[in-house]
Amino acid sequence: MVDPDDRLLITLGLRDQALNVAKEAASLVGAAVSAYDDIKDFTECLESQMPLAVLVRPGQLAQAATFNLRTQPRFANVPIFGAALDRSDLSFVELFTWGGDDLVSLVNSEPLSRRLRILCSQTSARVSQGPGEGYALVAGADPQWRTVMARALFNGGFRVRFSSSAADTLDELRSDQVRLVVAADGLRPDGAASVFRESRLTSQVAWVVVAPPKRLAACAADLRGATNVAIADAFGPPENVLFVANDLIHGRGGDKRAAVRLLYGTSVSFRPAGREVDDVGFSYNLSSGGVYVRTLAPCEVGQEIWLELWPPRSERRVRLAGNVAWVRPFGSPEGATAPPGCGVQLSAGLAGDLDRYREGVDVFERSHS
Repeated sequence: MVDPDDRLLITLGLRDQALNVAKEAASLVGAAVSAYDDIKDFTECLESQMPLAVLVRPGQLAQAATFNLRTQPRFANVPIFGAALDRSDLSFVELFTWGGDDLVSLVNSEPLSRRLRILCSQTSARVSQGPGEGYALVAGADPQWRTVMARALFNGGFRVRFSSSAADTLDELRSDQVRLVVAADGLRPDGAASVFRESRLTSQVAWVVVAPPKRLAACAADLRGATNVAIADAFGPPENVLFVANDLIHGRGGDKRAAVRLLYGTSVSFRPAGREVDDVGFSYNLSSGGVYVRTLAPCEVGQEIWLELWPPRSERRVRLAGNVAWVRPFGSPEGATAPPGCGVQLSAGLAGDLDRYREGVDVFERSHS
């Protein structure tokens, strides 16, 4: 087996200019490239290779490849990059939903080489977590959904078990080790809300019911008046469920920040102050005083950075400035309440932009209170 220190980048579905840029980025960090066009060949190569990272072209091929990796625990700390010219909100969310970690532009080699360089420096520190206290139960019939959800929860410090039906879920809840249930709205046979109500006869653990957008209102009606349960959008990144779960288990009262953090996802252009070119990440949460940017190429703690994003409830993008307050690297062995990226404390903006941002966040917060 190839050791990850041998620095191997595996690509799937990349050709011509995109593949050449990937090879250039890999060469800048001393990494080799194994390129594949077929999912069968890609799967076979993983039997004898342990890549530093995997780079896939978005689409059905990427979805199949991501599922293949995420069902194998030994690849839990292998990041999956999506190669995309369009790093839109939808492109980010689709990749996250499949179990990918970050989108990179292949217009030039810099975005990918920067991420690979950071990964090379972190390889020795990337280890699996030890067991925490209790576990999360992921309940749903779709094995791909269960796998992707489990990875997000595992990275947040949970041990994870699975169930695929109402009967299995209720059986698991007989254990006093269950801390959290994350259930698909369509949990067989009668839906998650029905199982939740039956579970309340014997268990009071926190529940997050994950429903598609067209079912959110009906699901909320089914659970009206219930306590210690929340609803999450199935079309959002799986890490959103981790955010909701932490609010349920620990409560917002345990958060000592001056401003409430709100779950909010949109693409964020960012760069160290004074630099020429933006990178692109995706916001995870924000408050009136800061924003957390999800990326595998975070700026360093204390560094001043410039950001541009579309605030909630706003009619225009804003350009802001701030300082990186903390960083969560990829593969961090401790549990975390956020995916890899950096938290930015905001301090300024272009004329009126910081006020516009704060006004949008204020309206957004009131709508969620």
